Amino acid sequence: MKRLIFVVCALLLLTLCACGKPQKYSAESYDAFDTVISVTAYCRSSAEFDKLSGQAFARFAELSRKLDIYYEYSGMNNLRTLNLAAGREPVELDGETLALLRFCREVYDITGGKVNVAMGSVLRLWHDARENGVLPDEDALRQAAEHCDINALVIDEAAGTAYLTDGEMSLDVGAVAKGWAAQRVADELKAGGFGDFVISAGGNVITAGSAEGGRAWRVGVQSSEENGGIIASLDSRDEAVVTSSGSQRYVEIDGVRYHHIIDPQTLAPAKYMRSMTVVHPDSGMADALSTALFLMEPAEALAAAEAGGYRIIMLTNDGELTDSADR
Repeated sequence: MKRLIFVVCALLLLTLCACGKPQKYSAESYDAFDTVISVTAYCRSSAEFDKLSGQAFARFAELSRKLDIYYEYSGMNNLRTLNLAAGREPVELDGETLALLRFCREVYDITGGKVNVAMGSVLRLWHDARENGVLPDEDALRQAAEHCDINALVIDEAAGTAYLTDGEMSLDVGAVAKGWAAQRVADELKAGGFGDFVISAGGNVITAGSAEGGRAWRVGVQSSEENGGIIASLDSRDEAVVTSSGSQRYVEIDGVRYHHIIDPQTLAPAKYMRSMTVVHPDSGMADALSTALFLMEPAEALAAAEAGGYRIIMLTNDGELTDSADR
């Protein structure tokens, strides 16, 4: 699960404020994407903030329902509907859901297949392992891997449908959905005239505008250990800071911890990183890249970040903390 990143304002809000001076407000919700979503903003009134946060939380809830792979909802088709129809028929989907699927195809190509939303059959076996404490059978994993071809996801733009041509295939968009949704929400808030805010959605942070006094927002990256402190911090304006970590969703079997970030090559949890943070203009892309780089050896991850022109902060399994901005 993407780690929750803590957003810290650089200055404390003054108790007494001049008339009309923006004040800091915060709110949180647990109604979307199975995670805590928080919004912090500088607004001129509580009514303005209520409008901002209400819009944000409503859109997160709406997008969560559309991209849900576990539950269906009355009156709509979503990704659960698509998975259930695999191998049988195309499913009509709304424009936002189709846009997410197009984005998934894009990140598959950009990451060389490291981020593959068609791996649902494999990820389901590891999900079951975390639930029942029994490692997946290797033969079952290999058989499931035969049904992870991204090309079996067929999108018909004219008809507004998607179709999984492999009846044994299923989608799992956990590596991209929260980041993609957070970017969409942030863009809509900006378009609506809101300027100075931070969204934090389960390890996906987007900063917009400024904190008090025109300062950058201060973003802290939490330790990969449970209840750990801050291991790094950075100033952030109008960008995404997204962390992948295996510390919240895992199972311990015979003294070995198995986290949820699965390497499509080995069909097992990736072994190089404790956490990987990506700083990028787009939250959806940062979400995907943080997963892809989590799967890589440290030198390979640094080279990929340098080639892509974005910053990373990585904590390797041997405890080495590296910020590419310092290199």
